[in-house]
Amino acid sequence: MPPIFTQFDAVFNILLLVTVVTIVAKRLRIPYTIAMIFAGVMATFYPQFSLPRVSPEIFVSLLLPPILFEETLTLDIEGFIEDSDTILSYAIAGTVIMALAVTLFAYLIWGFTPMEAFLLGIIIAPTDPVAVIATLRKLGVIKRFQLLVAGESLFNDSVAIVVYSILVSAVSLGALTPSSILRISIISVLGGVIVGIVGGYIVHMIFSWTDDKFCEVLLSFITAFGVFRMAEALGASGVLATVLAGLIINYRYRRVGGIGKESMEMLDVVWEFVGFTASCIAFIFVGKYLDPTLLVRHLLPAAALTLFTLTARYLMVDGISRVMERFRGKQIPKNWRFGIFWSGLRGAVSIVLVLGISDLNLPHIEKMIALIFGVVLATNMLQGLTMSTVVRRWALLANIGAEDVSIEEKPDGHS
Repeated sequence: MPPIFTQFDAVFNILLLVTVVTIVAKRLRIPYTIAMIFAGVMATFYPQFSLPRVSPEIFVSLLLPPILFEETLTLDIEGFIEDSDTILSYAIAGTVIMALAVTLFAYLIWGFTPMEAFLLGIIIAPTDPVAVIATLRKLGVIKRFQLLVAGESLFNDSVAIVVYSILVSAVSLGALTPSSILRISIISVLGGVIVGIVGGYIVHMIFSWTDDKFCEVLLSFITAFGVFRMAEALGASGVLATVLAGLIINYRYRRVGGIGKESMEMLDVVWEFVGFTASCIAFIFVGKYLDPTLLVRHLLPAAALTLFTLTARYLMVDGISRVMERFRGKQIPKNWRFGIFWSGLRGAVSIVLVLGISDLNLPHIEKMIALIFGVVLATNMLQGLTMSTVVRRWALLANIGAEDVSIEEKPDGHS
């Protein structure tokens, strides 16, 4: 069979798998991410059912930009600006706290080298509540609570990936000096910020020059992948560039227009579909790369790390909430705190990052891979399956007018 048909079959198979599993998951009322992971595992037992061969690098370049761009394009930008201090505190300070906690745990308990421990920490730190956000929307939870969960996930992914990229680049150079790390950090962060902001403004300007909705959809795809590739080619952070470009376009549209209402509605629908499809494919590959035998060999350490991660996240969310209440006047209710904590499952981003270091010469690389796969699987099973129960139990469903109530106006802990 010609190679072109083999490639077509692989792409067709994964689209077929996404469609069938989505229907089954909805009928069984289980989170689709869990169903996709299971489907990916099962696909490995049927070699004749070929799936595309995707390296971690291609995985990041093809699947991460649409997932990030969809989140930024549809984000409630006004709500984000209002609660940016809270969201960024969870995303930045929270990511650092979680990474350092896991680093110390791995270093002290398992004797990982400092670099291994820190890599494990920064890979475990980002949350990935793709299915949780879909569940929250379907159940109709308070919109501001949705914003906090989605905003934290979006930006802590960005923070973790930037730090991870800097670490891997520094390791690849073979000489870890403060000057080399500082140089790589400046280029990565500053370059990503510049490319993202400039790209976002230019693209919005082009949007203003046309009212052809199909052209605008194509332009949005060029933006999502283009700024990512441009930043990466310059040695900067493609993740930061994509996130900032999407936010700039979103912000400029809400403030000055430039994109017709019909076109924006079409963009919302198209990107919701693209983001959903990319997320499904990502979780299928989580299952595909999952090695059950490796996981079984490290089952107890993986369970211990999962429990430690959950405990550390609860303390992190509660601690940051108390700081925000004391110094910023943001009284985040206790039920919101628990909901934010429970929404912090791990997913495709962590899998992609650990696969990206699988070829590095690290003494405990096998155990690192097993631990991360274990945490991802455990949090999806535990938190993903119980999210709807938690939402109802902790009174996170929106009441009449609840969406319009600010955090500062909800001191009693319940909606």
